[in-house]
Parts: sequence; structure tokens; C-alpha cells
Amino acid sequence: MYNKNKLLLVGKVVGVHGVRGEIKIFSYGDCDKKPWRKLYLSKGEDTVICEVTDNRPYKGVILTSIKGYDNRNHASKLVGFDVFLEKTTLPVLPDDEYYHFQLEGIEVITDYGKTIGVITHIFLTGSNDVYVVEGPKGEVLIPAVSHIVLKVDINNKKMIVHMPEGLEDR
Repeated sequence: MYNKNKLLLVGKVVGVHGVRGEIKIFSYGDCDKKPWRKLYLSKGEDTVICEVTDNRPYKGVILTSIKGYDNRNHASKLVGFDVFLEKTTLPVLPDDEYYHFQLEGIEVITDYGKTIGVITHIFLTGSNDVYVVEGPKGEVLIPAVSHIVLKVDINNKKMIVHMPEGLEDR
């Protein structure tokens, strides 16, 4: 058995490809080749732990070969399953870069000590991420740029920000 708290949702099986049992995974991140070796597939009460033998990007999805799934009919049973992987298998990021799951739930505090709230969601724009922070005065949107986000302390689940003019009174 496995601990779901140690897993990260990374995509969904949306179809099959060809006759040799490749599955199409719609990735919730970029579609570069993934270094996946083991995947956890889940749909309702059904769970399948899979060994990945190959994967490659293809037209906005990732084509993945799974050990033991060597034909289209067998692989088609996996369509609709959510795709998880162990958080510990994620590549280490450079300093000052974080996975979204590491930031969601951390407390956001201004550089003068005022608590703004907790990051509940992160969305992407063309140029930078935006943190959705829920606090006692409602929702605040904070752009993830270096002159606003001053410090991130993942271990203590805190982020220090310098609020832009117009938002500091919120």
C-alpha cells in the first residue's frame, strides 16, 4: 500500500495510442519528457502501481509505456485514471524556485510583520505566477516577482512580501 500524502497529482490518462499499449497522459505541468519510473494510477477505489518503461511528449500529451500493458485493449482500461507520483522523486529545483504544492498553504506576512493570509491557489500568467492569498480581509493577489516576494521559508511555511502600493492597507 502507499501513503497518498506523499504523492503528487501530475496528470490524467486521457487515451491510448497505437496498438502496443501506450497511454496518453495529459500532464498538469509542461509536456517535456518526464523522468518518471513509477506511477500511481487511481480512479475511485481502483489503484494501480505502474513501472514506466518509456515516455515521450506527443502533441500536448505524454505517451507512456507501462510494464505489463502491451496492447491497446489492456491499456484502455487505464483511461480516466488520475496519475500520481512520489514527491520525493521530483527533480531538485534551483534555489528560489518551488513547486506549487510546496507554496500552497504557507502563511504570507509583510516585511513589517502584518499577516496577510495563506496561499490557497497559484495561477500562471504569461510572465509570472500569481499567489492567491486568503486572509481576514478577503482575497489578495500577489505577483511572484522578486521585488515583492522577499523571502520564502518552506521549512517554517512562511513567505515574506513587500506589498505594492495600493494593497498595503488590505
